[in-house]
This record gives sequence, C-alpha cells and structure tokens, in this order.
Amino acid sequence: MHTELPENVSTVVSMLIEAESSGVTGLATRIGVNPATISRWQAGEVRPRPELEGRLRALAAKRLSRSRRAPATEGPALFSAGSDQLDQAFAESLHDVREALHRNGRLSSRHEALDELAKLVFAHFASIESGGPGLGGIAQDGGVADSLRQFVEEQFKLHLPTSVAHEFGADDFRLRLKPTEDRLARDLIQCFTPLSPDRVGRVLHGARDADLLNDTFGRFLADSFTDEKELGQYLTPPEVIRAMTRIGLASLSTEDRSAMLDPVRCRDAGIILDPSCGVGSFLAEAVRQLLVEAETRLDPAGVTAWLSQMTTGVVVGLDKSERMLKLALTGLALFGAPSVNLHLVNSLALGGGDGGVTASFANRARLILTNPPFGAEFAGDDLRGYAVGRLLPKSDRTIASELLFLERYLQWLAPGGVLVAVVPDSVLTNRGLFRAIRSWMAPQVELCSVISLPPVTFGVAGTNTKTSILHLRKRAQPSSDPSRVYFAICNDIGFDVVSRGSQRLKQRRGEGELPQIAAEAVERDGAGIGQVVMLDQRAERWDATFHSGLPTWLQQALAIHSEELLRLSDVADIANDRFDPRRLGDETFRYIEISDVVARDCTVHAKDVPTAEAPSRARKLVRTADVLLSTVRPDRRTIGTVPAHLDRAVCSTGLAVIRPREGVDGVLLARLLQTDFVTLQLLRNNIGIAYPAIDEECLTDVVLPLTRQQAESLVEAAREVDSLRERLSHAEARLLETMTHETQRWSAQA
Repeated sequence: MHTELPENVSTVVSMLIEAESSGVTGLATRIGVNPATISRWQAGEVRPRPELEGRLRALAAKRLSRSRRAPATEGPALFSAGSDQLDQAFAESLHDVREALHRNGRLSSRHEALDELAKLVFAHFASIESGGPGLGGIAQDGGVADSLRQFVEEQFKLHLPTSVAHEFGADDFRLRLKPTEDRLARDLIQCFTPLSPDRVGRVLHGARDADLLNDTFGRFLADSFTDEKELGQYLTPPEVIRAMTRIGLASLSTEDRSAMLDPVRCRDAGIILDPSCGVGSFLAEAVRQLLVEAETRLDPAGVTAWLSQMTTGVVVGLDKSERMLKLALTGLALFGAPSVNLHLVNSLALGGGDGGVTASFANRARLILTNPPFGAEFAGDDLRGYAVGRLLPKSDRTIASELLFLERYLQWLAPGGVLVAVVPDSVLTNRGLFRAIRSWMAPQVELCSVISLPPVTFGVAGTNTKTSILHLRKRAQPSSDPSRVYFAICNDIGFDVVSRGSQRLKQRRGEGELPQIAAEAVERDGAGIGQVVMLDQRAERWDATFHSGLPTWLQQALAIHSEELLRLSDVADIANDRFDPRRLGDETFRYIEISDVVARDCTVHAKDVPTAEAPSRARKLVRTADVLLSTVRPDRRTIGTVPAHLDRAVCSTGLAVIRPREGVDGVLLARLLQTDFVTLQLLRNNIGIAYPAIDEECLTDVVLPLTRQQAESLVEAAREVDSLRERLSHAEARLLETMTHETQRWSAQA
C-alpha cells in the first residue's frame, strides 16, 4: 500500500500536515518530534531518519485507506475532509444541546446544563457503539420526553463501567426531563441528527476521528464553561496536556512502551494513572497519542482490541467530584469504549473505603499524568499514616495538599515509573517543610525535567499562581547519585487571557514554546530553549528559574573568569543588627523604608516616625556607608548607600543591609550591585509572582562584574563621588535653611 504514496517524503509530510486539524504541531505530536523538524522535512532541508520516515508513510497509508472507504467529499488530494466535517458537526451538536437546555430556562446553572449534555452524549455514542440507533431511534410521536429519559437510563444500565458502578447507580445518570417537556425532548434529539449511526459508527472504529471527537469535547468544555469556577480548576490547557503527555510517554522504557501497545500485554505493563482526573483530559490524551502509534503497528481488529484493553484496564482516573467523573466517563466513551476504569474517591484518603481503592494501585503506576488541586490544608488525624507528616516542624500545624500528593505519587509509582505533574512553584523553591520534603524525596527519585510555566497558563480559571511541570522517575532502590535534569522556562505558551465582562477568555496567538520544550525535555540535550544540569541531591531548589535563569552570555562570563571571580562575600557582610525602636526614650526615630531608597542616584533618605507608631517591619539598624538593597522586586534595582547623617537609623526588613569591609567603598559597591551582571543573578533567586522577592542569604553567592584589582582601581573615583554627594547634601541643607529663615523674615515684615 505504501507504493501508492508519493515518492517524495516532503510531499507526504505536506499532505499529512494538511490533514491535521492542528497542522504542524499536531503532526509533530503524533510522530514524536519537534515542530521545527516537521517544517524542515516539509521544506526538503533534511530527510527523516529511516524509522521516522517509515512511521510517516505508515500513517499516510492508513489515512489513504480510510479516505477511500469514506463517502466522497471535497478535501485534500490524499485524505478525505469528512473527519474535519464530522468534528465540526459534533461541535455544533454540543452547542445546540447547550442552547436548547438554556432556552428551556429551568436549569439554574451551566453546571446543570453540562450534566445533562454529558448524559445525552454518552447515551448516544454508547448506543451506536453497541450497534444501536443512537438518540435518532427514539419515536417522535407522543411521550417523547418519557421515551428519551428511558433511553438514556437504559444505556447507562447497559454500559455503565463496573468501576464507576461501585460509586454510582443508574439513577445518578437519569435525565432531568419532565414528562410534559416533549418539545424540549424533540429539540434535544434533533441536535444529534448530524451524528448519525452510519457516520459515527465509522468514527468509533477509526483512531483519528475518535480522538478528534474527544478533542472537540474537551475544547467545548473549555470554551463554554470558563466562568464556572469548579470546572475551571480542573481544565488544564490542552497545550500543557499535550506536552506533558508526550514527555511522559516518551519517558517509558522501550520494553514498557512496546508492551503498552500490545493488545495482549498492555494490562501487564502497568497503569496510566491520574489521581485528580477531573474531566479526564490527561487520560484521553494518553489514549490519543498511543492510539496513533497503535494504528501504525496493528490492523483494525487489533486496534479495537487494544483500545478496549487500554480503557478498561490500563488508564485509571480518580476524583472526588461526581460531576467531573461523569464528564471523564463521557469523554473517554467517545473513543468507542464506554467501559473505563474510573473511581469516585478521595485520592488522599489512606483509610476507609476510599483508602482501600487507592491502596490497590500501590506500585502499579507506570505513568502518572496529573494536575492536582492546590491549597487545601490538612492537619491532625488527616496526616495519620503520612511519612511527610513526621517532617512537619512543631511550629507548623498543617500541610498543603500538594505536598501530600507527592508522597502518594511515590506510593503509586512502580519502580522505574514516571511522574509528570503540574505543581505550584512553592513545591520547588520554598524552604522549611517544602525543602525537607524535597530532601526526603531526593534519594527515591531521578529528577528528569522541570519546566516553568508562565503566570497566564491558568488565567482562564482566574489564577496567576506560578506553576511548573515536574517530571521525575521513581528509582528501583534509593540512591545518592545526582540527576541529569533538563530545566526550561516557557515564556510563550501560545495564548493570552483577556477579560470580557465577567468571563476570562483565551486568545490564541501561535504554537508557543511548549512543543519545542517538550521535544528538548524528551531528548534532554539542552541545545535550545532549556539547558541540562547535573543536580546534586543536596540542591536546595528544583525550579527552572534558578537553574536555567541565567542568559548564555552571563553563564559564559562566569565560566571564563571562574578563577578571578569576586563574590559579594569577599568584600562585604550581610548585617542583621536587630533593634526595636520602641525601646528608645525618644519620641521619634529615623525610619528608612523601601520607597526612601532612590535607585537613580543610589541615595538613601529617611523620615521621622513617632516611636509609638513604629511599623512592625522597622527592625534593622544601619550604619554609615551600609548598602541597602530591596529584596522585593529586585528587578527595580532599588539600591542605595547610607549617608553619615543617617548612622544608626532603622530600616525596613524588606531591605538587605550589606556592610562593606574595610577598604571597600559603599558607593562603588552599590553601583556594582545595580549592573545587569548582578541583577540577572538576583532574578534567578526570585520567589513569588505578585511581589517577587529574594532571600537575602542568596546575596553572599552573588558574583560582581569586576576583579578585585579592577574594583580597587575605582575606589578613589567612588570616594570622590561620595565626597561630592556629601558636600551637595550639606549645600542643599544650607540652602533650605536659608530659604526658610528668609521666608519667615519676609512674612513677618509683611
């Protein structure tokens, strides 16, 4: 069959791109390469490796064969456009159902409309998959509402997965339709007319079309219900889902991946688990990406058998939200396999019925793909049985849910199993309990990659929480070996988020950087956006901002001059003379806050504050020539030198007090700390989004952009500046004093 394809591989690539709904990016994901590589193949600049060219031609041959079996339609020369037309028809059907439910006006929220839509979609596709007529087979004369309700109920009784049936009954899926609502029932049935059994039956046995419908369902949820907070929390952007799934599947060993693509052996290869599955997007994407490869290896009967085994025994979803689990069931049913392995449980429960279900997956997960809920706090009995609970400092009483999930992941992963999870950056950067848990995990895992996501990533859900993708492998045995880690910062995710009224909407603007970053993470070559670092287990931070935040030119400068590097700790100390101004007998004290430090000329001012009103942050005593550096927003370079007249003033704890050693000029040091060379080093230590800040302890490792000899040569010039500044200050004081005196005298004479 391959001989019927064009000989020129670039022509084959062009046809495959044209047939892909996502163009170059979609084909790159299917083949497992960088989108830029696809573009080079298409342009004829390079030829694919033999094994990759074989996959391209096998995929093209499959689609050519399918297009010849499909009804004639207008479209690309090589493939039928029927798939894309069906995708559009499905999207329109979903939209029409939603609008029909809203026109009825009885449902009080979009969530309720979403519940009913999911029931209808599942019942329609489950009926067709089993050889039935779908919703179109319901009689339209008299009692239509009752007939539609009975049809939906019957489909759930016949096809409700065993796993779900343990927590749900058919009554939980009963359509909320009154016997008198025949008109609404007819409208709902009519919405599914474009999705006829003839058309859908072919889709449910064709990999590309099945994943198209599933993808359409996911996009429909994201686009139609972005203003619902609960749903928004669970909808990870598809750009992130695709990249994470690609990284996770590519991290499987050759043996595991081969077994997972075998209809007979896939159940024994281990499970693909999402313990916070929401609407099932990660599970569906894992099936979608594997399905493309299964098509190139298996005949149609083998693909059908493999798909059944995958959805019933390999992909596993857990969630404590009934609504989300029902949506996950519907989404996976679109692959033509309504029997799926989903469980209504609390994934963090160690005891009771939920604990029994979650314990059954211990050491079985070959791959975990997930975006867990953040921010919930656990304490007391909830921590019983958790090892990380024993790491909790006595001063703390609670542990965030994301930290408990880390321990659960290690319990569920099989030796050699892979985790790809969205985590808040606090997991990777914060001290205290967070750092203790990283140290506890380090011997048990091989850290593979960390990808920093931009704040806009979850903007549709109403949060700018800084997150990253954490990718690791569970070691078979604890080890002290370092990890070879790929770190990357994604600044362009391919969309912006804009507000229109009360809604937050995505505005797509291209592919973004994630496809290339995912390709680099798989290869771990660090040749493009990211870089590879040998990470010692004693490393205090795991975030990409710290490990790959320095531009190439600065890394090279640091490396070239490594023997001559002058660190801040060589010329100054971080002073921490604490003082409570309320102990003073004076009525006022001189207070320096961040706004009193002027970056433009490195000057420091102060204000007189009543001692009784001393702010809680007024706690640091300063000396003449101390350099004050704002630890909040270091990008603003708020740095200045304390003048003699402010000796023993008190400054805010938001300022680091840097005390130059003897022979080191404070003015020169302040200017050196304002250089790009230093600022970029400080920014890699940032923690936080709204008010990014650094810990002043990182300052001791800062490298200055001069050698000691070069710095000494500038001391006299700096002292001259300091002297002139002091003279200017005295001159300004005399001017103001004279002006005040003359103004008062003039007023008195008037």
